[in-house]
Amino acid sequence: MQRGLVALGALAVVLALGGVICTPLADTGPASEALLVGSLEFGPSAADGTLRSSNQAAGQVLESTQLDRSDAVANRHQIVYTLGGRRPGDRLVGLSSDSKFWSTAQDVKLDLQYPQAGVGAVVTYVEVTVDQSSQAGTGYVVAGGIGQRFVRLVIEAYGTQHFTYTAAIYGV
Repeated sequence: MQRGLVALGALAVVLALGGVICTPLADTGPASEALLVGSLEFGPSAADGTLRSSNQAAGQVLESTQLDRSDAVANRHQIVYTLGGRRPGDRLVGLSSDSKFWSTAQDVKLDLQYPQAGVGAVVTYVEVTVDQSSQAGTGYVVAGGIGQRFVRLVIEAYGTQHFTYTAAIYGV
């Protein structure tokens, strides 16, 4: 009982501090220790685009599909960024998610890296689903990629008051 309360208390601290939640996956072989890790950087939306595309020139732009999820209360836009494609025999090797809300518009930069440490599975497919209040954003690969044992990518959202993401990495 006490161990459960300690674990619950630790989770509450992580959530209160806005930490990134990485979900451990079932033991699937040598790459099972390699998790996806994400970090968020944000600041007031600036006309000069301070946070915008600082690393974009270095990498491949991710394909994106935008789905309007507007409702009567607030603008909600869903953008799905993808790289590669699912292959027979691949499996989920990394999963990360986080959510932030602000009272004023922010420019947001999400930095995702797989694996967190060590050697990962060969990456076959990357999917990052983002919900935000603006339609403006981009995603790009900074290092590694499909067919390699690591990937680092950046997702940017501009002028948004909320940013929620779920990132999934598949590999063999």
